Amino acid sequence: MNSLSVVKPIFSKKANIFLFCKISKASSCIVKRYLFDFLEEVINRVKTFSHILLFLDYDGTLVPICREPSLAKLPLEEKKILRALSRKSWLSVGIISGRSLKEVRKLVGIKGLFYVGNHGFEILFRGRVWVHPELKGFESKLKRVTSELKRYTKGINGILVEGKGVTVSVHYRNLTGKSPGSVFEIISKVLEELYPRIFTITRGKKVYEVRPHINWDKGKAVVKISQLLGLIKIKPLKIYIGDDQTDEDAFRVLEDDDISIRVGYRKGSKALYFCKGSGEILQFIKELALLRD
Repeated sequence: MNSLSVVKPIFSKKANIFLFCKISKASSCIVKRYLFDFLEEVINRVKTFSHILLFLDYDGTLVPICREPSLAKLPLEEKKILRALSRKSWLSVGIISGRSLKEVRKLVGIKGLFYVGNHGFEILFRGRVWVHPELKGFESKLKRVTSELKRYTKGINGILVEGKGVTVSVHYRNLTGKSPGSVFEIISKVLEELYPRIFTITRGKKVYEVRPHINWDKGKAVVKISQLLGLIKIKPLKIYIGDDQTDEDAFRVLEDDDISIRVGYRKGSKALYFCKGSGEILQFIKELALLRD
């Protein structure tokens, strides 16, 4: 017999939003909680672990989403805080992004961090680079895909085709005169003509991603990084902060004790907490920087 459940509205003054919470005798509140309503609880949990593994998405998390990807620069204050965090012996900090490994490393430019590019296909850690072993042979094909996509979209205002080595992004944030669906059709047509059934198309915030048809995502990259850093036996507390659909794969693999934070409230997200923007992420990582050396 199903337990009786009701939906109870809870107002968060700090978030200035009503949160609708499903309550039942068999389960606790499953609403996404505003991070700064529970900051003390989160910080106290951090203090109980000997090692923390912190994952930070770049676009939309550390920096606001920009009309042009090249404009998304990391502010000096955030760089300063990340540099301070990188010196903590009890903390491993990484930037995880859909951008290429080379680009995200250049944008952040801080030694002592690990970097994850192309949604987990490339990882830089402790001076070494790990690339997914099944990617061999895809790069030349993706160069051709990139070239053809640029040719097919040349006359469309507001489209940016970005080749990233092992993936391709087609940005349509500034699209005018056509629907996103028509852009999807162009991508599908190019892939069908060139390399049917070996690539997949995923959708992010105003962007389509062309990726090799390999069972890999940010969630699997989170597990891989724990292995590469030799932290499996230690069982660190993992904190993952992201804003996009691709980050949901990472939220899903986290354990009950881990901390997942989504930038922006989204119904159905697997993240336990949410915050309102990159400014609040800066506040949160400042709190971490104040903890033990």
